[in-house]
Amino acid sequence: MRRRCEVLLVVAAFGLGATPAEAAPLGGLVITPGEGQDAATIRMHTSGGCPADADAYFATLRGKGMPADGQIVVATTDVGLSHAGGFDVFLAQTLRDFAADNKTTLSGQYDIAVHCIDSFSQQSKGEFTAALKFDTPVKYAALGAAKGPSRVPETPAATPQAPGAGTGPVPGTAAPELPAATTPAPEPARTDAAAQNPAPTGGGSPAAVFGLVAAVGLAAAVVALAAWVMRRRRVQ
Repeated sequence: MRRRCEVLLVVAAFGLGATPAEAAPLGGLVITPGEGQDAATIRMHTSGGCPADADAYFATLRGKGMPADGQIVVATTDVGLSHAGGFDVFLAQTLRDFAADNKTTLSGQYDIAVHCIDSFSQQSKGEFTAALKFDTPVKYAALGAAKGPSRVPETPAATPQAPGAGTGPVPGTAAPELPAATTPAPEPARTDAAAQNPAPTGGGSPAAVFGLVAAVGLAAAVVALAAWVMRRRRVQ
């Protein structure tokens, strides 16, 4: 029994004194801008996805003036994490801000790493690494394959369009109908007789003309009758 306890103590002591295994290398990082000022907003892109058993990541920066365990430049997060391919990682602050936090001047080479981890146990599942170098306190350049484009690509601004330009009917709905143009109704066709003998402008109706003729005839008949009566009286 005593011998068994001694063996367990030796194993425990060995476990406590053992150095934890280093994180497995997973690939590299491409840093954008590949070179620039310490106040630049830096984006990194991993060369692949995190292992399937990693559900989060964080990033550290090691070099002159930084903590021995590395300055945390991206806190633990799962934003944008991918298991199928590379993904973007954005530094929480600029390198100038991290230098000010540590009251140091940036100089020489700095190693940066994105660690894929199990967020519950904090166990590392591997890391993507890159390096950059400060030749002056305010200007850096990424080293080797880590050097990306000189600037972060900007999202193209939308081209303004005239109101209604480029728009169409919503799929599944009928296009709006335009108001029909008002077409004047055609005039009724005139007969040949009417076309050849147009009614005189300002003339009366046929009934009025007939009444006028009848009145004139009646007046003439009255006059003739009166003349005949007077002639007979003279003869008698």
